[in-house]
Amino acid sequence: METKRILIVDDDADFVLAVRMILESAGYVVEDAPNGAAGLKKMRANRPNLVLMDVMMTSPLDGYYATQAISDDPELSQVPVLMVSSIASTEHAGSFPTDQYLNIVDFVAKPPDPQQLLAKVKTWIK
Repeated sequence: METKRILIVDDDADFVLAVRMILESAGYVVEDAPNGAAGLKKMRANRPNLVLMDVMMTSPLDGYYATQAISDDPELSQVPVLMVSSIASTEHAGSFPTDQYLNIVDFVAKPPDPQQLLAKVKTWIK
């Protein structure tokens, strides 16, 4: 069976470490990127099976813009994006475009329950 690769795009090193441990213990290969631009670069170099995307990184909507770029790129648009963010509990919640289509398969609030996160990963990974 092919090893599934997951890219975590998040600027919180502690969060990345915690999620990496959860995913690697379940047998996934994990890479990470600290912002949307770096995530896109890594995706183009070595396409993952799934992306875990934060929203607030370099800017309050960095992950949102990166997700739109993934959607617009024919080489990347088939990679499922699971958004993992705490934006709903911040002062930036109102700036998140809830009336627009987001090219994501699901949304998980931070901090995620490890079992819930793994269940969602298993549902969406290709």
